[in-house]
Amino acid sequence: MERYKIVKLLARAFAIEILHALNEAPLRFVDLKDYCPNERTRALRLKELRKIGFIMATVIEIENHSYIHYQITEKGRKVLQLLNELEKL
Repeated sequence: MERYKIVKLLARAFAIEILHALNEAPLRFVDLKDYCPNERTRALRLKELRKIGFIMATVIEIENHSYIHYQITEKGRKVLQLLNELEKL
């Protein structure tokens, strides 16, 4: 495993902003635009955060349409708590 993999991911643009947004409520890709305006960057961050287990994607069917909602995992919440503790130092 690469050293400091988690720290490197969190240091990337909009990673923490996306985690904070999903900590408030599950959101769709388009709903995360305010937190990460560039679509390519947003898609990449969501993929990276899912791969490391900080968020998960759930498919929701509404009237013959499929929507993917992203939500934070317990692991992602713990990371935000640790970041809040670091802010207090």
